[in-house]
Amino acid sequence: MSSNRQSVEERLREAIAGLTIIDTHEHLPGQEARRPGNSDVLSEWLTHYFSCDLVSAGLPPARLAEACDAGRPLAERWRTVEPYWRAAESTGYGRSLAIAARGLYGIDRIGADTIEELNRRFVAARARGGHYRFVLKEKSRIRVSLLDSDLGADPEFFVSVIRMDGFICPGHRRELLAAQERLNVPVHSVRDWKRALEVELDRALRKGAVAVKCGLAYQRSLRFDKTTEAEAEAGFNELFADPQAPDWRAGIKTTKAFQDHMMHHLLALAEPRGLTVQFHTGLQEGNGNLIYDANPVLLANLFLEYRGVTFDLFHMGYPYMAEISALAKNFANVCIDMCWGHIISPEAARRALAEWLDAVPANKISAFGGDYCFVDGVYGHQELARRNVAAALAWKVADGSMDADRALEVARWLFVDNPERIFRLAKTVA
Repeated sequence: MSSNRQSVEERLREAIAGLTIIDTHEHLPGQEARRPGNSDVLSEWLTHYFSCDLVSAGLPPARLAEACDAGRPLAERWRTVEPYWRAAESTGYGRSLAIAARGLYGIDRIGADTIEELNRRFVAARARGGHYRFVLKEKSRIRVSLLDSDLGADPEFFVSVIRMDGFICPGHRRELLAAQERLNVPVHSVRDWKRALEVELDRALRKGAVAVKCGLAYQRSLRFDKTTEAEAEAGFNELFADPQAPDWRAGIKTTKAFQDHMMHHLLALAEPRGLTVQFHTGLQEGNGNLIYDANPVLLANLFLEYRGVTFDLFHMGYPYMAEISALAKNFANVCIDMCWGHIISPEAARRALAEWLDAVPANKISAFGGDYCFVDGVYGHQELARRNVAAALAWKVADGSMDADRALEVARWLFVDNPERIFRLAKTVA
């Protein structure tokens, strides 16, 4: 790295470190009191993400379950995971945890000689309370996080995003019963079910939800074709044709025509309400899935039809970063969200951002969403995100695409101004 580029990157890092940022996506417990009370550092930190890399490295899932059991001796559990931890510690997931260990607990490297002390400090911090404030506000400098599906979340830290996936792709008859009771909407037809979705959506908006999230790429293709209400009704009626239907015990599988129709109905409701809809695209969390179902290109027919909806495409589309770039370039209502991306692959995130800044208007990209189930991971992720954005912007200064002042301006857009506008947070969040 040239000395000039290094100087620019250091200046950018310092400026970005001082930003109080917006976090576009989290899965944290909405109240700190809901954190598991009997967890230790391994059982909480291996809730997800790095645990997937351990399994990918060869750790049998049954042994992972043993390692997550806080009732077993910590040293014994560490011996179980250590060979796989060493194999995976340089991944984005592993580096995020290493940053958390160092920045939150003063442990320079996670190993057999430090795991007990790391755990002692972890348990002590949990016992003291106020850990959300310490991690999210003091250490991570996060103004607010958009929290997936918790309308009762602590407003000091979160605003809520509502999921409607259960209306589009219900998995059990009890979901229909629960919706009828909760919303006081009798459901005997597709039209009734559509009305129930609308009532649920407006109720969530009144309670402060700022966007809708779709995670159906885990279950099906993101291609939602245009279907008629009659086609959807035929699929809906199949739910009542099963001999088990009278006691409502059996799970259900709705037809694609029904699911597609409900997605179009949701977007038709979102459009006049001026809503942003977040879509999971790209890599699915866990070990093993059909990645091509989550290709963001499959959503193009929705972008064309619902031009009044802002589509916020998650996870930088990894590994479809070029495709998501083309979509954001071509469609005024498509934005790129880098949530999860910096820990999937820090290098891919840096390179993708540098490419997007050549192809996509800079007001269409949000730089950070922690996407964690446990709060310590958020700290590690935002550190990686700030470093990555500084590095990508330093490249653009070095190649003459922008000067240093423009790079500082873009950094603020990516971390603050863009998500504030995309999710209409200016009047919602102080």
